[in-house]
Amino acid sequence: MNVVTKIFIVLVSLLAVLMVPLVAVNASGATALKERIVEREAELSTQKANYNALVTERDNAEAALRQSMLMLEQQLAQAKQALTAEQRRMIDMQTGVAGKEETIASLQASIDVFAQTDLAKANLTKALVTELKDVRVLASSAQRNAIDLDQELSEVQNQLDVADAARRKLQEEVVRLTEEKDQALGTVAKYVAFVGDLPEARAGATGGGARVPADRDLSSTVIAVRRSNDGTLAEINAGTRDGVKDGWVLAITDGSQFIGNLRVIETDVNRATGVVELEDRGARGEIKPGMRAIARKGE
Repeated sequence: MNVVTKIFIVLVSLLAVLMVPLVAVNASGATALKERIVEREAELSTQKANYNALVTERDNAEAALRQSMLMLEQQLAQAKQALTAEQRRMIDMQTGVAGKEETIASLQASIDVFAQTDLAKANLTKALVTELKDVRVLASSAQRNAIDLDQELSEVQNQLDVADAARRKLQEEVVRLTEEKDQALGTVAKYVAFVGDLPEARAGATGGGARVPADRDLSSTVIAVRRSNDGTLAEINAGTRDGVKDGWVLAITDGSQFIGNLRVIETDVNRATGVVELEDRGARGEIKPGMRAIARKGE
């Protein structure tokens, strides 16, 4: 036997000695590995079952969520329809008090459709009752205002009647004074025909001066009266800026009572002085400051 063979035999023996513990270790490791594989497979089965349960639960939750969303969408559509109907009803309610009862009946019929939403129905009914009360309060206030306006109208009508009566009385007085003036002019004409023309009157004396018809209506106030043996002069708070001209004849009144005429003989910017004519202290009283001096267009 050669050396190489011996060496080979020795190596094989050493390998055999070394392989025995390795085989034992490998067998033990394989058993442990099989046990761990079995445990992993059991855990994997458990996790897979849990996963399937979670997937089933998620699918159920998604289905329930979709069902809930569908119901919510339906409720939203119904709410939008209800809101639209409510807006139309609110516009109809603004047409006035006369249609309130009919509108409330229509709203009540519409509210019955939403019987499942009792709280909304109660709130809407309460709001409508409150609005109806407000409308009734407004109606009562309007009725009171109408009564007050009727009373004011009656008072104004009474005042108008009084003013109309005063106007008629003044017109009658003007007619009477016109007749008196015509008679006086006739008397003066007879006197002139018998005696001759009168001498020219001094400024401030009664009579004389051409009469100029007024070109506008004017109301002023007597602010001063001066009396003398030559006649009576009166001053008013209206002048050239108001259109007053020399020769105008204004009627002097105390309320609705005619007192006399004022024939303008001198004008200033905001004052005018005239001669008092047709004054009858015994019958109508005398002219005093504060009385009205009225000019009529064309007179």
